[in-house]
Amino acid sequence: MKFASKVSLRMRITLLAGAILILCSVILTITASYNARSQFVKIKEAPAVSRPLGIIVGPGLVQSEMAPRTSLVPAEVTKAKSDFDSTNMIILAIVSILGMGMVYFVAGRSLRPIHELSDTISTITEDDLQKRIPDNQRSDEVGALGQSFNMMLDRLEKSFLRQKRFSANVAHELKTPLATINAGIQVLHMEESPTVTDYKETLATTERNVKRLMAVVDDLLNLYDEQEGFETTPIHLQDMFTSILSELRPQLEGKQIETEIDCKLRHVRGNQVLLYRTFFNLMENATKYNKDKGTIRVETKVANGVGQIIISDTGNGIPSDELQQIFEPFYRVNKSRNRKTGGVGLGLSLVKTIIEKHGWKISVDSIAGLGSAFTITFKA
Repeated sequence: MKFASKVSLRMRITLLAGAILILCSVILTITASYNARSQFVKIKEAPAVSRPLGIIVGPGLVQSEMAPRTSLVPAEVTKAKSDFDSTNMIILAIVSILGMGMVYFVAGRSLRPIHELSDTISTITEDDLQKRIPDNQRSDEVGALGQSFNMMLDRLEKSFLRQKRFSANVAHELKTPLATINAGIQVLHMEESPTVTDYKETLATTERNVKRLMAVVDDLLNLYDEQEGFETTPIHLQDMFTSILSELRPQLEGKQIETEIDCKLRHVRGNQVLLYRTFFNLMENATKYNKDKGTIRVETKVANGVGQIIISDTGNGIPSDELQQIFEPFYRVNKSRNRKTGGVGLGLSLVKTIIEKHGWKISVDSIAGLGSAFTITFKA
């Protein structure tokens, strides 16, 4: 096994094909020799022939006698048999060597595209993920391998871009409040005789930004924790929705938002804590980004074994070209609006992570100026 792992694929194909070729040649040679020997034995075992002889014993008298029996197998036949066997062995060796050489040559040509593929792959680094395997319009296994590798590179490139964007956003979210805190402290140092009011303002600014930093860190930790395993229990949806709306009551009353709950599907199985956080985030967003005197509707239904939870609002909506990006970490449709409401763009990313961890799906429909509807679909 260790030997096979050290030998090139080309050599392994050659040795394997050569072994099969030699085996077939040996079988053919043995068969031919056996048939030839059988014929020689038949000749050797043929009966001797006696020929009559006429002997003159006197004038006009001839005596007939039989000549001695003579063999039809001269020494040349035995020598021919030996030469035949020797010739067979020589031909076997020559054919085997030539056959293995041809296999080695053909295998090399057949494996050349794989070597070219390997050479191209070896030049691709994490900084050069946009490079692709040339499409040679091959319809064989090598072509399929190249296409699969290109698709893998597409996924890797997108993943790396998301990670870079995520890292940049994290750095920005952490840097902004830290810079604000530092600026407040610098201003305080510049004052020759800072008053109590100056200290209070700096302290308030510092406290506000520290809370913001803690919120970002907490959301990042939650986003990571939700990727771990969890336990599931039966959940009463009506009670959960009522509890969430009760917690959001001050914000709802402040914007005079009406709420509607229509639960045709009353129970689901999932993690109580995680799903509470999911629905809370969706309803909190529906409250934050809703219009004054708007409406939030929570509806559950089931049909043909498929359950749905729909949370809709009458807010400003989301542009259609941004619908697929709202679930990315730190992505914000309206940055100024999120700054005003205190969002950092991690809520929906956390929601999607929890939903997918349950094996469910989430989608969003939105019309600018009319509102948005988030639909969670699962097997009931």
